[in-house]
Amino acid sequence: MSTFKFICPHLKTFGICLFSLIVISNRAKAQTSPRVNSDNFNAWVVYNGQHLLTDKIGLHAEVQIRRNDGFSSWQQLLLRPGIFYKINKNVLVTAGYAYVETHPYGEIPIAKTAFPEHRVWEQLQLTQQTGDVDITNRLRLEQRFFGDAAIGMFTNVRFENRVRYMLKVNIPLGKTSPLYVPVYDEVFIAFGKNVKYNTFDQNRFGLGLGFNTGRYTKLEVGYLYQYVQQRNLTANYNQVVENNHTLAINLFSAMPFIKAK
Repeated sequence: MSTFKFICPHLKTFGICLFSLIVISNRAKAQTSPRVNSDNFNAWVVYNGQHLLTDKIGLHAEVQIRRNDGFSSWQQLLLRPGIFYKINKNVLVTAGYAYVETHPYGEIPIAKTAFPEHRVWEQLQLTQQTGDVDITNRLRLEQRFFGDAAIGMFTNVRFENRVRYMLKVNIPLGKTSPLYVPVYDEVFIAFGKNVKYNTFDQNRFGLGLGFNTGRYTKLEVGYLYQYVQQRNLTANYNQVVENNHTLAINLFSAMPFIKAK
């Protein structure tokens, strides 16, 4: 039995558990506090690099510039390096660090000033091809250390865990066309003693147009809908839900840092 065939059924079971958690969490939140909706219009520019250093080991290099109100002001800056290991052509495991700087944005900002966050993360990624369609399953676990959102310093540190699961399909527009349609959804579940109001942390759904620009690179431009439950209540004890409508521009590179044999 291959590694992929062994792991895939377990991911399906995990997906069912995640869905159950979402339903339970949503019902609980609906019963305990009224919700206030905040609509935001953002733009994310992302570089995502997977660069082989040896035949099996490589560097994950990721930069995300997230802007609010179009491109006019900051939403977040995210830097996410890591090291990955290729178990085989379909299975990739990665571990790394991330730095996130979150700024006040939108009608109901989560902070008074920009504040830092440090993360440690681990990831399992499975890829397969069904016909001409590329399918990616990604499971990521994060240990998150938040700075003080009131003063913008890395003090009074708050710790949370979060697990994320993403399913993505790339649908080609013809057998010889470099164009394709990426469709994906990612669910985020927060857990730990410091998580009170956002067990179901967020969900992201994306749809766009992709272009294979070369052997190692591709560009995707599309729409991302991000549903976010803020971790704190308002002064009136309302749950704040962000509906973030986002222009997503993603550049992917798999350029190896080793010479081809």
